[in-house]
Amino acid sequence: MKNNYKNFNFLNYIAAVILVILCIVQIVPDTSVKAETAENTGDITEIHTAAELVKASENQTGSYRLMADIDMTGIDWTPWDFSGKFDGNGYTILNLSVTKTNRRTMKTYDGNRKEYDTYGAGLFGILSNADVSGLNIKGTRIEFATNNHCFAAPMAGLCNNSNISDCIISDSYVSLTDSAKMWGTGGIAGFGSGNLDNVSTDVTLVCIDTDKQVKDEQFMGGAYAAGFLNIRNCKINIDGYDSDHGYVHDGGLVGMYMVYPYDLSLTYAGEVLNNEVYGQITFYEDNTDRRAYCKANMGEVMNWTYAYSGFKYDFDANETFDYSVTLLPEKCDNPVYNDTVTEPTVTDFGFTTHTCQGCGYTYNDKYTIYKEYKDDSEEVTSPDNDMNMSDDSFGVTKKKDNHVIPVLVVILLTVVMILLIVRYIQVRNQRKRRRRHRRR
Repeated sequence: MKNNYKNFNFLNYIAAVILVILCIVQIVPDTSVKAETAENTGDITEIHTAAELVKASENQTGSYRLMADIDMTGIDWTPWDFSGKFDGNGYTILNLSVTKTNRRTMKTYDGNRKEYDTYGAGLFGILSNADVSGLNIKGTRIEFATNNHCFAAPMAGLCNNSNISDCIISDSYVSLTDSAKMWGTGGIAGFGSGNLDNVSTDVTLVCIDTDKQVKDEQFMGGAYAAGFLNIRNCKINIDGYDSDHGYVHDGGLVGMYMVYPYDLSLTYAGEVLNNEVYGQITFYEDNTDRRAYCKANMGEVMNWTYAYSGFKYDFDANETFDYSVTLLPEKCDNPVYNDTVTEPTVTDFGFTTHTCQGCGYTYNDKYTIYKEYKDDSEEVTSPDNDMNMSDDSFGVTKKKDNHVIPVLVVILLTVVMILLIVRYIQVRNQRKRRRRHRRR
């Protein structure tokens, strides 16, 4: 009887172990799925894919956080008019293509205080009372022609009291062909007011004026084209080309620095602190009433109420006088390119390098994301900086753990079954021995 009681306790113990294991099998997979498919944390909407970014751009307000590097290849982006918060979270938007303006206008004005209803083009068309931080943009290409007043820039065409901070813009190309009176291009933003803090940009800017009769007001700046945004701790690499038949306002930092919005009842105090500019702007001003503003910092200053210090630069203002040509990065009439593909790695994006056979001009585009592994349902990508690599590696580890858990369960069940079999054999042998002992 005593042995039977022990066997009963042992079997209960084994049953309890099996029950616990079965609970683990049921609970753990559900928890992991919820963690991976979460799209909203509190009041912040998370963005994981290009489709989710397009969906988010349908809203003019809200708080968003990027949760992965996003490749926008094949999407003709409509610039997002936005009033809210966008946290790039250190991730990168790749291969953004913009071939049109936003849907709304914002009031802008020139140095004579003449107002214009103006469109914007970029990732954002109009930023109004908005905050954008921690966002990287790589391989953006903005290229179109219009007859409307327009400002184009990789981050935002127009700003109204908005903040852009801790962002990196690289290998971006902005080309605007226009016949309007008020227009321009910028390396971060186009026109407006607000703050640029700790932003770096590496950008090619092109302005082509198609109206030789109307003397336009044209602006180009490595940070922004015109307006009154504070610029602090920004680094600019600019390669600019400006073909204009009106009035040129170009600058390594800003084309025209002027207060906006203009209100005589307010006291203005701006800041232009600790910035760096490298590169050049090649331009001409086909105008008998020539002014030809082009400097390393501000092309023209309409308002002097700002703090200014810590400026470093290596910049060329390259004015030409052959008005029959359109100034472009390519120096060939019919450039022919050789392409070289660099594959992505765990730490770096892949890209294609185009090199002109004639003039040697080169640029990169078509960025690609490293694939850690791929199956029919999902892809795991690796970002291009140390912080993102760590986050992404953690994500991959979680996915691998989801596969490891069932394997551990199978091993435990196998061990339990072996123990049961061994114990069964032991009990049976004991019974046989007892029977033989009784017979004796």
